Amino acid sequence: MRKSKIKGFDYYLSKEAIESYREKPIELRLKWLYMGNLLRKKYSKKVIRLQDKFREGK
Repeated sequence: MRKSKIKGFDYYLSKEAIESYREKPIELRLKWLYMGNLLRKKYSKKVIRLQDKFREGK
């Protein structure tokens, strides 16, 4: 049996959820990204490694 080369994870967003996000001001969306980045920088190296493995599907 061959292993799938697909890695990571997948999720579904409804068209309504996507449209609702698009209606938010760009400044707010960028602030969310920035805040998420700040939060990740405070994680321990172990947690970051685990997150990266999860994203890679390992």
